[in-house]
Amino acid sequence: MKQLLGLLLAMMTLLLIFGCGSNPPTQPNAKAGVDHSVALVERPQFIETRPQAVVIQFTEDLSKVPIAIANKKPPPPPPPDTTTGDPNPNPANKYAYIVGISDYEGTVNDLQFCDEDAEAMKSWFQSEGFTCRMDLDLSATAANITAGLQWLIDNAEPGDEVAFSYSGHGGRSTAGSALISSDLYYVTHGYVMSYFNAVSCTKKLVTIDACVIGDFHLDAVTGTFMATASNRRNSYDAPDLNHGAWTYYWLDGVEDQNYIYAEDAAPYAEDGMKAWAALYRLKVDPKHSDYYIGEMDM
Repeated sequence: MKQLLGLLLAMMTLLLIFGCGSNPPTQPNAKAGVDHSVALVERPQFIETRPQAVVIQFTEDLSKVPIAIANKKPPPPPPPDTTTGDPNPNPANKYAYIVGISDYEGTVNDLQFCDEDAEAMKSWFQSEGFTCRMDLDLSATAANITAGLQWLIDNAEPGDEVAFSYSGHGGRSTAGSALISSDLYYVTHGYVMSYFNAVSCTKKLVTIDACVIGDFHLDAVTGTFMATASNRRNSYDAPDLNHGAWTYYWLDGVEDQNYIYAEDAAPYAEDGMKAWAALYRLKVDPKHSDYYIGEMDM
């Protein structure tokens, strides 16, 4: 009888600890025995101490986009594919611009694994045949991010493929969702996507591991696949994975699970992030939008 009571007590204890969780991740770094009491860092919650007038001056919005870019229409989509798969599986050229910011001006807004995210994403893009440009930490200023997006415009031609990948702080500006540059500019969704949409090709991938970033999906155009770690909620640094949680599962999907289509990689990353978050009783809302004709072979 005492043994039975002891067994019941142990089972109740386990239910109290894990009752709100779902199936844990099965990927290599998410093993049983990981210390899930480790302190987590929410990626948004950008601490703003500047007066509102200064914040407005540090907001990159559509009024600052060159007219030639803001008014440029994207190229027409390719004809519908009559078979399954990607209508443009082997572009002549591929270009990826990658940003990762863990080190911000000052120390109050520093993050942990965004530079690791960027380095790992660069390695994956290169394995896929992309020519890469990257800005890390303090080099990822608003001006340099703009220059990186302009680099995509200057190089890509119809039939090519381009990608933009960001890991760092996201925030809410007066113009909606924004990336936070290392020099503390709100680089808004409208500003970023006006540049990105002006690139003259119809095969485009956007990945963003940041918080409250959902407004970027509003700007996606035909030919774009967009995958983000959040919509209206937070993204997280994951000390047990040594990456941002969403980035870890994206990379696990495309590298270890061998997903070649964005339409498979994004749901895998979302499911993995949600399972990881459940271990900590967190709520996350990763999201993807697919405006690519056919399946995107990245």
